Amino acid sequence: MSSLNVDTKLLQETKAVAAAQGKTVEEFVEEALRQAVRSVVPQQTLRNGLPIVIVNGSAPAIDPLKVRQSIEEDGF
Repeated sequence: MSSLNVDTKLLQETKAVAAAQGKTVEEFVEEALRQAVRSVVPQQTLRNGLPIVIVNGSAPAIDPLKVRQSIEEDGF
């Protein structure tokens, strides 16, 4: 367990939102922090034994044409 200094007004608002959701402040803040970190830090997992990185929905898609061009230009 760690402590964290939070603005008084923000803490009051957080308590109200947590109560409205039937959660403790600790539960609400922990969940909010986990969501925030996941949206910024890519999560890595394995698929068919190979590492993959799961990114948030705002990441641009990989363009297959650019991949082919890169392979042709730089070799692989």
